[in-house]
Amino acid sequence: MFERLGRFGMKIARFMQGRNGIDKLSIFLFVLGLVVNSVNSFIPALKPSLVLGAAAYALFGWALFRALSKNRMKRMRENVRFLNLVKAFGLQNAGRRVRGWFDRLSLRVKYAGSHRFRRCPHCGETLRLSKKRGRRVFPCPKCGEEVRVWIVF
Repeated sequence: MFERLGRFGMKIARFMQGRNGIDKLSIFLFVLGLVVNSVNSFIPALKPSLVLGAAAYALFGWALFRALSKNRMKRMRENVRFLNLVKAFGLQNAGRRVRGWFDRLSLRVKYAGSHRFRRCPHCGETLRLSKKRGRRVFPCPKCGEEVRVWIVF
């Protein structure tokens, strides 16, 4: 993988040997730092801004520390505890759900001129329908139930 980057890529690969690297907890800390930094940009008052800015940089620093740490066993135990906590709260698929929401949003934007989107009242599946106006009745492709829609515009 690093061969494409040449000598610089090989130096990075050698530097990272024996280090923890990026795991789920590091990714979570980095994303949380991005969220805190984004919230920080919307608060105009000076004191909360300094506190949130410092918290965001602390989260970025912690994520970087974890990625570059050579104490792999300790970082692995921390990551396992984090994954158990995520599992206990039932958030294993949260990232997949967020990514799916953005994928569906991009499809809505892509087909906005030619299609309309409606939900099946029986199973909740999002249906992509042509822009043809009027009342339509058709079976849902997922559950097979009859769906009645009225497309106005």
